[in-house]
Amino acid sequence: MSAGSVSYKEFLYKELQDDSEAVGYLQAAIEDSRGAFLVALRNVVDARNISQVARDSSVHRVNLYRMLSEKGNPTIGSLEKVLGALGLRLSIEPVSRMLEEQTGAKEEDHAVAGAA
Repeated sequence: MSAGSVSYKEFLYKELQDDSEAVGYLQAAIEDSRGAFLVALRNVVDARNISQVARDSSVHRVNLYRMLSEKGNPTIGSLEKVLGALGLRLSIEPVSRMLEEQTGAKEEDHAVAGAA
């Protein structure tokens, strides 16, 4: 690697320091799969110092590593603690809103197109 280049992981971790970047990254991952979300959350946690997140969330560091593995199975409570330590929270939205964002079309547009 040349003196001026930065590894992908270093670049990613720098980007994930920004809350809006971390939110977009996590949202994209959760739309992909549960495993992708857990790996993405692990990257955000690593970027922000896993030991500090463990202390702030009151989740033991070893348990944090385990729950944020691709096959991890965190409880809602521990997920809320970790997200809270990162300054984030869980949010729920209707599926129709997600579809609208993905396709750029509104439900009414589909209804009108179907009636024509």
